Amino acid sequence: MGSSMTDTPTGKEDARRILAYVESVAKESRKALTIEFNQKHKGIPFNTAAKALQDSLLAWFARRDKNLQLTREATNSSRPGEIRAVFLGETKKVRFKVRADAVFTVAGESADSPCYLKELNVSMDRQSFSNQP
Repeated sequence: MGSSMTDTPTGKEDARRILAYVESVAKESRKALTIEFNQKHKGIPFNTAAKALQDSLLAWFARRDKNLQLTREATNSSRPGEIRAVFLGETKKVRFKVRADAVFTVAGESADSPCYLKELNVSMDRQSFSNQP
């Protein structure tokens, strides 16, 4: 007995479903990471915040779903108190990028001044995904 074309999703539908899942996990991570960061990293020197943010996000995704494989791509801090971290992700041959944008309150002027997470947004960059055959 053969199966019809409507029984199995096409590669494009499959990729769309996976990306919707990645987006929902990214949103879920925002709340969890905000709580975790405020408990474990409150008042850390600002010059260590980018690495702490990256490490926390990578560890959280690994705990949440081991099939979502993320690696660091880039981190920058273009304005004082702001950090953007970009990660490359892959699952089931679908590649994507996850961005984490964090705003900190920094108590002082130096790079090692204590900082406190004020706002965190984690999102999937829909423009940068590809579906590998």
